[in-house]
Amino acid sequence: MNLKCTSLIATAAAFVALTGCDPYVETSPGLPAPPSAEIAWYFLPDTVDGVVGIDSNRVVVEADVSDDVFIHLWDFGNGQVSNDPVDTMVYYVEGTYGISYQGHAPGGMAYFTDSVTIEKTLELPCEGTLALLTGCDNPKSWKFASDAGAIAIGPEPGSTEWYNSPAGGLVAFQYDDRWSLTEDGEFIYNNNGSSMNPFDGFIETTMTVAPSTYTLELQAGPNGEDLFTVGGLTTEAAEICGWMGVWDSGPTYTITELTEERLVLSALQQGGDCINPVGSGYFTLIFAAE
Repeated sequence: MNLKCTSLIATAAAFVALTGCDPYVETSPGLPAPPSAEIAWYFLPDTVDGVVGIDSNRVVVEADVSDDVFIHLWDFGNGQVSNDPVDTMVYYVEGTYGISYQGHAPGGMAYFTDSVTIEKTLELPCEGTLALLTGCDNPKSWKFASDAGAIAIGPEPGSTEWYNSPAGGLVAFQYDDRWSLTEDGEFIYNNNGSSMNPFDGFIETTMTVAPSTYTLELQAGPNGEDLFTVGGLTTEAAEICGWMGVWDSGPTYTITELTEERLVLSALQQGGDCINPVGSGYFTLIFAAE
């Protein structure tokens, strides 16, 4: 049994929207008294453009619990979790996210669920990661580096047990591929006529790919790295899952290294349908700026 609270909708003149209630508490006979907790979440005051209202991308969560609680677990519904009783989450993409809290104590568990609706995708200033990735007003493109390990895959992020390309070891129609990500969120893949097709014996496949979109999320990776997700791609033959580097990777890429001249990405293996099956490997992909 869950207790699901109903969120309040803030008016344009409000500074915060606050949701709070007592969570559902589970315990068992013979255990100490169950924990007590008051749970709340609210939007931070606007910090982006100075307009009175709410910054609908930044959410504060608070768990005011009894001293016997020894484990806190927030799940923000976007792949991120926290073990702190009070924390702040930035949601970069519009949508509705389920959030939950668990507080564990010797006498049982306090449990809370709710949903947060994000009204707009956050527009980031062209600085930091976005600037290095896109070039801002001086657009850059990325190509495969000639380094050893430009394409590698293994069972864990960064591992190379299954495949590790030698230096200069890719084929010509891979080296002429170019990827551009713009500061406005456009994703452009120019394959110069053909792409490597891992779903048909790794043959050269002729196709033209229409521009798509991508979403950059800061500090949203498994270890706080920045990441981006590529939207679906359209060719003259089909709608395919978004990808960068190799067709059977993505559509989400964790940035493990980024400078003006070098980009290293980590991504799960996928089956062409944007699904990462159980047991999928992890690609490491190395690019050079052009």
